Amino acid sequence: MAAVVLRPGWRLDGAALYRHLEQLLPPYARPRFLRLQERLAMTETFKQQKVRLAQEGFDPQRVPDPLFLLDEAAKAYVPLGPALLQGVLDGSFRI
Repeated sequence: MAAVVLRPGWRLDGAALYRHLEQLLPPYARPRFLRLQERLAMTETFKQQKVRLAQEGFDPQRVPDPLFLLDEAAKAYVPLGPALLQGVLDGSFRI
């Protein structure tokens, strides 16, 4: 998962981000999940709070931020809704 902060007034274009990452990263290095945040949570020593983010995972019940999933068939990052989440959990949607 990658935590992303967009510039004010910008929206996530899942297809454009997919094309950009496709040029820069090999398939195994592309984040499967994206978490959009207003700002990155930092510690008192200005380090990212990666442990807390990892503990929250991709559970929409625990994560207040919008979540997106890499959909290889659509070649885009798509919103992680209840149906897609269930597909990931039961294995019908492969990540």
